[in-house]
Amino acid sequence: MSDRAKLLTKLRENIVELQESALHATLRELVQAECPPNSILEVLNDGLQEIGRRFKEGAYYISGLILASEILRTAMDILLPYVLASREGASQGTVLLGTIEGDVHEIGKNLVAWFLRADGFTVTDLGANVPPRVFLREILQREPDVVGISLLLIQSVEPVRRLARLVREAYQDSPPPPLFVGCGFLSPDFDASELSEREAKARELIGVEHVVHDAMDTVQLCRRLARARARG
Repeated sequence: MSDRAKLLTKLRENIVELQESALHATLRELVQAECPPNSILEVLNDGLQEIGRRFKEGAYYISGLILASEILRTAMDILLPYVLASREGASQGTVLLGTIEGDVHEIGKNLVAWFLRADGFTVTDLGANVPPRVFLREILQREPDVVGISLLLIQSVEPVRRLARLVREAYQDSPPPPLFVGCGFLSPDFDASELSEREAKARELIGVEHVVHDAMDTVQLCRRLARARARG
């Protein structure tokens, strides 16, 4: 195993075990070694997925998720300048993000926001517990290329459905910006056996066309949606 591969393995262990100081040190070593930014992002994404799995299994509690979110925030401060320096070209587009009313979970949204910025998107983050009408107001004022709605609690599905209806009503005379929902309840607990089937059920339940469960997949989706919107 190469030194770079060892560092990436160590990075995953640091994030999964919530080792903030060690994570910062490993990130600095990876930057010093000029590790490709995408490799680092993929490992951080994988580590956050593992934290989510442990939370669902009861190995981690809410306090662990809060700590992971804080560790991620401080990691961004170290890594984002390095990632941005490696990017070339114009902005990929604009994305408006927020966690819907009734839900205060932000770790997934924050991860997505960071990955999107690292990929060259301009991101506006509305925070958590955002009412549908506030979401709509910001959409109309900012006219983003893509709108992302974070949803962990299944009881907050109805506000998302309400937001989707409000957007359709507001854009009767022009194409609305595409909406996607990042669903924390896309887990084995959601009643479907395959991921594609869970996503299909979630799309039907929520009433939006695009449903994602992974930060890296979200970046790919936003690229496609922003390009399609730019083409008209």
